[in-house]
Amino acid sequence: GRVNATEGGDAGGFTLLMLAANRGHEQVVDTLLRRGAEIDQRTSNSWTALMLAAHYGHERVVELMLQRSAGAEVNMQSRKGRTALMVAASKGRDRVVELLLQYSAEVNQQESNGGAALMDAVGCGNERVVELILE
Repeated sequence: GRVNATEGGDAGGFTLLMLAANRGHEQVVDTLLRRGAEIDQRTSNSWTALMLAAHYGHERVVELMLQRSAGAEVNMQSRKGRTALMVAASKGRDRVVELLLQYSAEVNQQESNGGAALMDAVGCGNERVVELILE
């Protein structure tokens, strides 16, 4: 039989799309999205594929997921209220932050402890990320 590319997951709730996004495999992400992979599914920790790609700074994967006609929800929050923008800002991923802002990431969105992307950027110490968020 054939493998269903849009289903399945491991014990942590990682789907095939999440695994590819997490590792920065752009062509695999593209193939899975074309085959109908659900872009906004969540891991057991409630992270999406977009959050995973943003965390590891995989800018081409982030861009691909945002460009899709069934694009990723840029402001989706994890169980703790974290967004892809907050995750990227906390890691100093300036190019990813720039992409997320181009796709209307909300800079003032707050996580459950009251923090926001600017606090993450300041905490990371990346001046470029701080400037991007303040623009």
